[in-house]
Amino acid sequence: MAKGIIQHIARDLKEYGAKVILIRNSDRFLYREDVIHTIKTYGIHVVHGSKISQRIAFELKDPEDILILLSQNNSDYLEDIIVKSIAIDFELSSYYSGYHIPSIKDVNLKILDVLLDKDQIVSLNRRRTLEVIEKIKEAALPEKETQMDIPAFIKTLNTQLDNAIIDWAKVCKTISKGVIKAIKTSQVEELILEMSEVNNAFQKNIESTYQQTKNSSAVKKPKIVSKVLDYLSFNYLNEKIALIVIDGLAYWQYDILKEKLPLAETEDVIYSWLPSITQLSRQAIFRGDTPKKEYYQGPVSEERLWRNYWIENGNNEFEIRYNHEKIDLSNLDRITKFAIVFKDLDDKMHSSTDYKDLLALTENWIERSDIANIVRTLKEEGFTIFITTDHGNIQAKGWRGLKGREKLGTHKSGSRSTRHLEYSTEWLFEEFLENNPELIDSIVTESQSIYLNDNLSFSREESLVTHGGAHILEVLIPFIKI
Repeated sequence: MAKGIIQHIARDLKEYGAKVILIRNSDRFLYREDVIHTIKTYGIHVVHGSKISQRIAFELKDPEDILILLSQNNSDYLEDIIVKSIAIDFELSSYYSGYHIPSIKDVNLKILDVLLDKDQIVSLNRRRTLEVIEKIKEAALPEKETQMDIPAFIKTLNTQLDNAIIDWAKVCKTISKGVIKAIKTSQVEELILEMSEVNNAFQKNIESTYQQTKNSSAVKKPKIVSKVLDYLSFNYLNEKIALIVIDGLAYWQYDILKEKLPLAETEDVIYSWLPSITQLSRQAIFRGDTPKKEYYQGPVSEERLWRNYWIENGNNEFEIRYNHEKIDLSNLDRITKFAIVFKDLDDKMHSSTDYKDLLALTENWIERSDIANIVRTLKEEGFTIFITTDHGNIQAKGWRGLKGREKLGTHKSGSRSTRHLEYSTEWLFEEFLENNPELIDSIVTESQSIYLNDNLSFSREESLVTHGGAHILEVLIPFIKI
């Protein structure tokens, strides 16, 4: 057997000679999605969750495989399972002496494999352990990625745009892969600039089809955020569903996230509301309808909308749960309509100077949010899981900041957007347009609102990541079924 950490653990578990092992794992290493997936290749199936999920796994277990049931309390199992199993404690420290365990328990398995061969004579504290990990990472860095061939990439996109009926979902997914490549080769600015014609084609699409999209049927799939609840209600009214809304998740960020999640059944692309500000777009999700301007954005308002929608559609109050940031996965047996909102990623987006910053912060958020384990737990509890967002984001550049008089009568609808203005009176709105004719090709106007459709922002920043406009990277967003 090879020398990797998973191989070592698999060997040791098999030496117990039991087909069912109840494990208490306080450092939660065995709960990791990648650990569960990898150890399965050695005929060891790891399950954690409700007694129902334990029972299903126990009854369906292949006689030749080993079933691991995880719980922080080794008495929290059904009696007949306890009789046919052994109970043990598992700690990662059994394999790694001398390292600060909290600092290594979440690192990449390949790094753990290297650490396994690095015996420590003296114990290292957190700082020294992290220094060792950084040295391993530096030694393992691949050669610098070759520069992206942006003209060839744009040619691929243009080929997709030449079709009589443009598949915007396909275009979105192509752009996502290009953005990730461009971030890694520091070519994002160039890519966004060269994408201007693609974005222009998308703006024409919005002009001609957006109203139709807002009124579209949600039976087969939602095409816009305001139709998500109608789609769920029509197709999953009597089933357990969890809707996870990750504020500000662009499709390219989902492509990073999905590497940590169970395999998706479908990966659809839908429209955010326009303009792509939280107060409108996330409200549209939870209202299940056209958003209202007289609305106070916040978790209390969202929970009220979520509960009202499902009660009006025949669900009981006790079946409905809404969580905002703090996730409660207890007592899920009677919950059938569960909404979870993650806001932290949007905060990280607004603190980013560019997409390179945001890529690093996204990877950090994926680990710290524990979203992979949350999704897995929900899946084990029998939920069909849907992941979406209220809007994407764009690496923008400053046009200029608003002058004193231009700020008069504006408000931002609870949004931190620098790509959207909403004037309280018509004459202020018209004065802004009259005084800034150079913006005519960069803006969309609606009622007394102005929002940008290219990569400009109402700021002095040379580069920033934001949202609130109509750029393709803001508007086309993921709708994922797991």
